[in-house]
Amino acid sequence: MSRSFVALSLAVSCLALGGCKKEDPKTPEYWQSSLEGAKRPDDRVRVIESMRTSGNVNEQFLPFLHARLSSERRPEVKAAVARALGDLHHPTSLEPLTAALDPGASDTSEQQVNKAVVGALGRIGDARAVPSLVPLLRSKDNYTRIEAIQVLGAMKAKPAVEPLIQLATDEATEPFLNKKAIEALGQIGDPRAVPALMRTLTKERRGVSFYVESSFALFQLGAPAADALLPVLEGKDAELLTWAKAQGVNPASYPMKAAQVLGDLREKRAVPSLLKQLSFTHSDPQIQALVRMQAADALGRMRAPEAVKPLSGLVGEQDPTVRDAYVRALTLVGSRDALPALEKAAGTGDWYAREIAVKGIVLLGDAREQPVLAKLAAAEPARTAADCKETGEDGCNDPAALGKKRADQVQGYGAVLEAAQACNGDAGCWSQRLPKADAVLLQRAALELGRLGAADQGPTLATRLAERDTEARATVIQAVDWLADAPGAAKKLREASLPAMKKQLEDEKGNSNFVRVNEDLRRLLVKLERA
Repeated sequence: MSRSFVALSLAVSCLALGGCKKEDPKTPEYWQSSLEGAKRPDDRVRVIESMRTSGNVNEQFLPFLHARLSSERRPEVKAAVARALGDLHHPTSLEPLTAALDPGASDTSEQQVNKAVVGALGRIGDARAVPSLVPLLRSKDNYTRIEAIQVLGAMKAKPAVEPLIQLATDEATEPFLNKKAIEALGQIGDPRAVPALMRTLTKERRGVSFYVESSFALFQLGAPAADALLPVLEGKDAELLTWAKAQGVNPASYPMKAAQVLGDLREKRAVPSLLKQLSFTHSDPQIQALVRMQAADALGRMRAPEAVKPLSGLVGEQDPTVRDAYVRALTLVGSRDALPALEKAAGTGDWYAREIAVKGIVLLGDAREQPVLAKLAAAEPARTAADCKETGEDGCNDPAALGKKRADQVQGYGAVLEAAQACNGDAGCWSQRLPKADAVLLQRAALELGRLGAADQGPTLATRLAERDTEARATVIQAVDWLADAPGAAKKLREASLPAMKKQLEDEKGNSNFVRVNEDLRRLLVKLERA
């Protein structure tokens, strides 16, 4: 709202209310007079909201607002005053605001006061408010409860842990509230929450999964979560397995989800168990594949060299989605030892599976692989023709044209191999290619910088975190995460990139295209904030 509009509104209000005194709107007295002249509650709310948007409110207004909060009897006006105090977020407002809370409020308007007061206390952020906020977790009004959950989480309020655990696991509570409580437990970071979060990791209720919130909360808890997840990955947490069986949870879901979180935490103690998971078997092929894929992903993010041989034995998988998980893991580890297996895989499966293996070659190889690429390109028209004869997929009305298009695409990847030859381990060379790099070259550049540990190039690489191609974005996030491990690097990255990352997450909130990849971006944000 513009100031000229505020002034006009006030002028109209003054006429409607019988005239305002000629006082300075920069003083509390002016607004006090306006409030005293406003007889109806709606008019008083308008006066307060106009005051808030006037740009004149400062610490001089505190005594007036504190007195008004105490004396006001109309809930809607009281809530407006609380919001005004929240704007100032001054420590002296703590006592009058907490005095205005009514945990037992049952009337809707009184509950709105509670919500406004909790929000104001959250903006002040004084831990002395916690004892007054915790009882509101049992409020009859869900909006007040949500506000209290969020504020207590942001304040990292240890006294709220036990009530939040109860709320997170209460099956009589709305799932949305359960999720908010889980998120708050992650923010607080108290190890007491780990057992509850281990259960909500696989729990589903009314068709709602709590996995995203629980896995992120466990990541935020860090070492205590890793300590609890390691025996789960190994199938040694008998109590949890008994609980899972009683709840009808598939036992395979625990090693799969434990692997994901341990990979997020880059917990190297998990490597031996994750290697075993690569040969996990199950009567359901889909479950078997999911457990193996999750183990592969974790090993890739840890850059575990021990995983190259078993992963190379899996890249012949015909399903493109499954193959992609194994190839991606190999490209993250970064060993040329995987190239023979990738070359063989690039000649098998459908086009989509073949292309995944080709990309693996160009993300690991250099000029020595140009003949391999040429050979694969030459064979592609015949392979496409065979595909068309078998499946009749899109584009098969002209198999020759489709085959040539695909062959050109394979040959075009050679530009990435040329860049690998030209840069040959030179971080500065790779960094110079970042601004104009397409998705595949960007992935290769990010991987090279991450493998080289080129921490000084971290801020430059972070400028590509908003890449629209989600596969390339995921690779950039991972590489920046690796670089943040160097001494002092996380601090420099935080200073250079944190505001842009926060804005990006806010701007893309609710965008289904980036929901999954931005979970990794959120984890990177947490890591940098902790630095």
